[in-house]
Amino acid sequence: MNWKELKEFCNSLNETQLEKKVILWREDEAISNIYAEQLEEDHFNYEDSEGCVSESDAKSMFEDKEEFPNGMDDFEKVYDKGDPILHEEF
Repeated sequence: MNWKELKEFCNSLNETQLEKKVILWREDEAISNIYAEQLEEDHFNYEDSEGCVSESDAKSMFEDKEEFPNGMDDFEKVYDKGDPILHEEF
């Protein structure tokens, strides 16, 4: 699903439905504490990681020359600054 499809879906809901909490239903759980934002920085992934980190966090990580000898070349950009994203609020 892209953001346009999500918008079209939301536009088809009535006012009562729009007032309800957003729920992401997964195979064995339901996530209901969700918030939306636009990313303030590019986000990167690196080998063996299960998530991604902001550009500023990535830059601080590659100061460890032993683990990241190639600096930012060890990271792959996965999201651009300004991309919309949904998060689970813990």
